[in-house]
Amino acid sequence: MCNTKFWTEAWQEARESSHQAPSYGNKQGWQQFWNDFAEQHALRNRQSRPIYNSIVDGLVADGVITPESTVLDIGCGAGTFTLPLAAKSSHVTGLDTASQMLSVLQSEASHERVTDRIATLQTDWLDLPAEPAYDVVFAANTTAINDYDSLMKMNELSRGTCCLIGFAGTYHIKVRTLLWEHLIGTPPEQTAFDIQYPFNILYQERYLPNIKFYSYRERYRETLAYMIEYYTSYFKLFGLEGPETSAKITEFLANRAVEDYCTELINSTIGVLWWRPDRKATILE
Repeated sequence: MCNTKFWTEAWQEARESSHQAPSYGNKQGWQQFWNDFAEQHALRNRQSRPIYNSIVDGLVADGVITPESTVLDIGCGAGTFTLPLAAKSSHVTGLDTASQMLSVLQSEASHERVTDRIATLQTDWLDLPAEPAYDVVFAANTTAINDYDSLMKMNELSRGTCCLIGFAGTYHIKVRTLLWEHLIGTPPEQTAFDIQYPFNILYQERYLPNIKFYSYRERYRETLAYMIEYYTSYFKLFGLEGPETSAKITEFLANRAVEDYCTELINSTIGVLWWRPDRKATILE
């Protein structure tokens, strides 16, 4: 029977069978990784801003975000959604464990002249008191929301609405996928952060979730040196390191480079899920 227990266990199985599973406990490693590449992520955010603006505009149209809203953005990074949310709401608190990501976010906020609408909070989501302190609790493509308990904690912090963004089906980051195949012989498992799990848990818990899908394609042009550094650090998080692995990554990327530049192609569909914690379906006896 596809009840809450079924979907909770299915989510756990997807998470534990993922190639990323060995890295889940390495919080310091991930913090260092995001700190090292924060500025480049901010540049990518600038390039892809129309995508993020359209998603926030959709939330405004649905009444999720209003000019009076106070928002908590969990796992905000360099401001992927924090910045467009700040343009449409009263105030956004960007929460992240990576100090450099938050520093870059503050710089981006200054650049966009929204510093008065953005505050940063460096802490682990799990350590945040479960109190209704925000009108909207928001999280996008973050490992912070990865099971039943972390999903339900969003309800506890919200005074009005929760919004969770996750992948819908396979998301394809071409170079990364090909490198996984090159290094371990198989493509990566990509279902651990699929929106189907939180959606179905919320549905089974009678929260009446709303969902809208967005598909997009993006190309990022990066220097060969940057791509080598990035992917060497990335795969190290999964225990794939050492001279032989570094040589394989360098050779693979060098063979794809044109005039010392590589192109990263991303092809993805995401689900934008939102619900009101205070509204549940009524069961008629």
